[in-house]
Amino acid sequence: MKENELEFSDWPMFDLLMTNEELCRELLEVVLDAPVSNIEYIIAENDIRPTLTNHGVRLDAYVKTENEVYNIEMQTVKRTKLGRRLRFYQGAMDTLALRRGEHYGNLPPCYIVFICLHDPFNAGLPVYTLNVKCQENTSVETDHGFTWVVLGASAWDRLPPGRLRNLLHYISTGEAGDDRFATKLAAAVRAANGDEAWRKEKMALLTFEEDMEIQRRMLEEDREDLEARRRMVEEQRRTLEEQQRVLEEQRRMLQEDLEKLEHIAVETTESEGRAEGLEEEEARLGALVTALIESGRSEEVALVATDAAARRARFEEFGL
Repeated sequence: MKENELEFSDWPMFDLLMTNEELCRELLEVVLDAPVSNIEYIIAENDIRPTLTNHGVRLDAYVKTENEVYNIEMQTVKRTKLGRRLRFYQGAMDTLALRRGEHYGNLPPCYIVFICLHDPFNAGLPVYTLNVKCQENTSVETDHGFTWVVLGASAWDRLPPGRLRNLLHYISTGEAGDDRFATKLAAAVRAANGDEAWRKEKMALLTFEEDMEIQRRMLEEDREDLEARRRMVEEQRRTLEEQQRVLEEQRRMLQEDLEKLEHIAVETTESEGRAEGLEEEEARLGALVTALIESGRSEEVALVATDAAARRARFEEFGL
């Protein structure tokens, strides 16, 4: 692809080519590996907004056939929450398909196809076919009537040889090779780029969109940086709280040890005091006994040994 030319995956080119019924039908048949009935109409960049205050959705290519409805999306930038986006797109399409009072059985079969230049779910698959199944019994038929197909063009080489492999190879590399449909797409791309006025107008829009995407990514990176800083501060806070808890536990244990030591010291002091008092009392009694014997009153020794009142009286008498 020459410089300043649009590629098939660029949204202005994709929207233009998908309004071509022949190209649109064949692309769907290659992706779904099934025939597609006659197309009634195709709407590119179809806006769906239930109310002015609700979140709206813009469908790249909304296709209505005799029996089914399709949505084909081209994703050149990797976005998060693709599963939620599919869910929202499905709900938006269903609101278009069913009129007030109509039975749910009138909902037509619905197919949503996302063509991604990247791996949408980081599992290395070129095709992700998503469906609702009963986890307890996969044979249960839910008859929900919708199918989601997400393609990862970058994994085209993991497909067996065939039309879908060739299509994804062309989308990923821009090389059509000898595949008939890829060659047809490449020719349509060259023809569109040959319209200089259209190409310049769409290139300007694409450049503006790319600038907006760059700004969005910068804001997202800033948000991620702030979130990382917040997590770091939170981790530091938890670490400080844990350190404080450990210090508090150590303080409590030291306080308990200090109280135990103080209790032991008091008991030791009291025990030493009691021992000293007992020694003094024994010395006083010994001196009293000696005084009684020297005074010729040895018969009173037994009395002072057993009678506290007599003992106190004799202590006072002898000045002990």
